[in-house]
Amino acid sequence: MGNDDERELLWLRRLRDLSAGLAAEVEAQRLFPRILDAAIELTDGERGFLVRVSERGADGKATFRVEAARGFKKGTLDNPRGHVSRTVVKRVLNRGDRGLVTTSEEDRDVVDATSVQQRNVLSILCVPLRLRGVALGVLYVDRPEAGAFSERDLPILESLADQAALAVDRAERPSPVVAPAAPVAEVEEEQQAPQRFGALLGTSQPMLKLFGRIERVAQSDAAVLIQGESGTGKELVARELHARGANPDAPFVPVNCGAIPEGLMERELFGHVKGAYTGAEAAGRGLFLEAAHGTLFLDEVGDLPLPLQAKLLRVLQERRVRPLGGLKLLPVTCRIVAATHRDLEQLVAEGAFRQDLFYRLDVLRLHVPPLRARGDDVLLLAEAIAKAVDPGAALRPDARATLKLRSYSWPGNVRQLENEVRRLLAAGHGAFGEEALSAELREAGPRTEFKGRTLGEVEKSMLVEALREARGNKSQAARELGIPRSTFYDLLDRYDLR
Repeated sequence: MGNDDERELLWLRRLRDLSAGLAAEVEAQRLFPRILDAAIELTDGERGFLVRVSERGADGKATFRVEAARGFKKGTLDNPRGHVSRTVVKRVLNRGDRGLVTTSEEDRDVVDATSVQQRNVLSILCVPLRLRGVALGVLYVDRPEAGAFSERDLPILESLADQAALAVDRAERPSPVVAPAAPVAEVEEEQQAPQRFGALLGTSQPMLKLFGRIERVAQSDAAVLIQGESGTGKELVARELHARGANPDAPFVPVNCGAIPEGLMERELFGHVKGAYTGAEAAGRGLFLEAAHGTLFLDEVGDLPLPLQAKLLRVLQERRVRPLGGLKLLPVTCRIVAATHRDLEQLVAEGAFRQDLFYRLDVLRLHVPPLRARGDDVLLLAEAIAKAVDPGAALRPDARATLKLRSYSWPGNVRQLENEVRRLLAAGHGAFGEEALSAELREAGPRTEFKGRTLGEVEKSMLVEALREARGNKSQAARELGIPRSTFYDLLDRYDLR
């Protein structure tokens, strides 16, 4: 590995660590210096500026303000507005999707004579702060030496800027609260409607947290890595990211990296020119280009062979793709969302997955919880699956069947639950007991947290846990458990939990 590759790998690792720090900061005024310190550190810049777009005036023209400025010694700068080239900022804001690097005397026309030239600045690196595809401002670093930055510095600073925009947005306004699709009256015997988030369903705390995270991450253009066990619905999460992003009407292009033979994967992803191989009578665009300004979803990315990983890494670095057999490089404009059920960090340690590719994909991360961690979501999902199969169906498990459904480990997750529901419906079951369940569920012992406990003890612990998560709010706890308030109060009396 050459010095440039080692430096880039160090950058990517440091960028990932810095991202975690940005995610933890919740106060905007403390966040700005951290962003600039990170930008200076990653690029070896001397000074850094965070510039925001101000409200447009009556003439429709946008003005900007320097929100924060930092020097190499992490000190604030006096009169920071005078240090920044307005021409550079305007050009980047007008371009919107690509940064600008000035590297030599040939680029001096982009530097304002009245400000930056007087300070002998010869190198500037400036990238947009993007949210939902809109440039809200720029990250700007400079040095006095000519040629201090290169095109290879742009992707690093752009990745930081994508995360910085997301962190700033989160710090400046409250996180979105996921609310029910429609108001539900507080009727004693009426259950709350299941919580829907697009195509996703759930009322458990792990899922509500995932919904909020999706809402925030969708606003960024950075790469996303979705992790979760097989059958948890990672593609649904990816589709929801796309639907809530900047270009929901653009293509969503999924590809299963483990389902296409290695010999075909390269031309599937990158395309080919006419005559590139025997039988190539017409050119093929490839999935990177088919995705256009939308989303390319790389499912089971951990299954990619190493040679193809290297080619994918180059595309992500350069944001350009060369079709098989072609000479021309074509621009890549889609967002990359990858998913895997495998531990990529373990694969990196084993030498089966490139570390630099892992850092390129793991810019923003989402974790989809397994079904066994979602409590009574299993009952909500079972009912929703039944309605999807047969709108007139209604599953009514008795107490022991409910306990089996809720306590089963579900190694196949939602996919396995769907199979179970379809089997129950095919057998004509509406109201059913434990004996109607498949052998796997009937014969499975309770999960660790339920072993050695009676049905009453499990039920009581569920009540206590629901009250704890609802901070004592009984109505909310009843909704979390998916039962009427009157039933909840009866259970509180039964177990002396009033």
